[in-house]
Amino acid sequence: MIPELKADNKIAAIKELIDRLYLKGVVKDSLSFLQAVLGRENIESTVIGEVAMPHARSLAVNQLGLALGVSRLPIDYPSGDDRQVIQIICLIAVPTHAPDSYLALLGALARTFRDGDLIGSLLQAGTPDELCDLLAMHSRHATYREG
Repeated sequence: MIPELKADNKIAAIKELIDRLYLKGVVKDSLSFLQAVLGRENIESTVIGEVAMPHARSLAVNQLGLALGVSRLPIDYPSGDDRQVIQIICLIAVPTHAPDSYLALLGALARTFRDGDLIGSLLQAGTPDELCDLLAMHSRHATYREG
């Protein structure tokens, strides 16, 4: 969780998130995974509402992982045939041996990030713990409403 991305463009922001996953041991080859993510980005837009959700399956990924970053300034974000301005990027790293494990996660995150109140709260969060707490709280409320 990065509440204040230093990057001011799409590729640098994705790299910053990948570097965080590398430090946590989720990704074993950050350059290879960056290439996989950027290749996926060229195929189809990964922007859902106000959030970019770049993702890729790669041999460079040890385990399913997620990195969330918030930019204080809007970032121009071309993806596929689309171009938008976003402030929240949720990167998903998927190991090649678990191709289906991320589909439910991707769907749940897409629903989660459609909540305008959550987006506003994420943009105001100042620490990684606040970002985690906001996502966890939203997840609990969504589960309660659906269950």
